Amino acid sequence: MRRLARSRWFAVLVVGWDLLLGSCHPTVLGPTTPSGYRVVLPEASQVLRLHPLALTVRVRDATGQPVDEVLVHFHVPETWASQARVDPPTVATRQGQATTTFLARTAGQIMVQITVEDHTVDVPITVLGETPRF
Repeated sequence: MRRLARSRWFAVLVVGWDLLLGSCHPTVLGPTTPSGYRVVLPEASQVLRLHPLALTVRVRDATGQPVDEVLVHFHVPETWASQARVDPPTVATRQGQATTTFLARTAGQIMVQITVEDHTVDVPITVLGETPRF
């Protein structure tokens, strides 16, 4: 009986995860001002509490080519600043990519603001608590 319950719970988790990831498409911002960049943001993310998560932003010019030395700013709003952080907060692109590390001390949905030139967007990250034990 317990084995059947565990199997059902696992199936629900797998189906839910597939639905979540299957419906996610990268968000593209732009063109930015003044440079006209197109910015591809990280997709919806989940992470375990106290486990680092890499957040990568891709920046391309109007012709679709990766752009170097564009500053990407990552910021955890004041509401969540005591519970989460990004390090480093500002990254210059290399080969069109800028990556920072997100870390949260609490479970819940936390926003990270990402800014490139004049565009800022909130990216939600779902932080899960303890891993369930079966």
